[in-house]
Parts: sequence; structure tokens; C-alpha cells
Amino acid sequence: MKQIDQPIMITITEIVKDGILEIQFSGHGTGNKFYQIICSKGNVLQQGKITGFTQRTCLYVGDLKNGNYTLKLDETESKEFIVQ
Repeated sequence: MKQIDQPIMITITEIVKDGILEIQFSGHGTGNKFYQIICSKGNVLQQGKITGFTQRTCLYVGDLKNGNYTLKLDETESKEFIVQ
């Protein structure tokens, strides 16, 4: 019987005040995921790779100016957040 992979759902800090974006994963672990942080104009400002099977990780976004951004995880999911 073949196991069907369930999509990984993410929850993030929606309003970032201290420069740390917290990401929580639900599902059966993440494996290796590529992420991008995109500004409201559509420019990629930060990108990288989250490795290993983790349920929670944090990204430093303290260099970003105040405003609205999108965290894009692979090509499957994106979430918006605000830096204040």
C-alpha cells in the first residue's frame, strides 16, 4: 500500500515586532524546504533552505523595513506577515 503524502501546513508569526519570524509546521515533518521572503512589490528579499525534519523554526527578519511581506515555502504554500 502506497502512502500518500499530506500537504504540510504552516503557521507563522503574523505580526513581527522583534525581528524573529517563527514558523510552525504541522504534518509529518518537513524534510528539506526552500523558502523565500517576498516584499509587497514582488521582489525576493531573502531566500534559503530549511533542512531536516522539524516542527518549528525561526528566521531572522530584523533587516527588513516595516511593511507587509510574504513567506513562500516551496511552491506549495505562502503566508503573509507584517514587520513593525
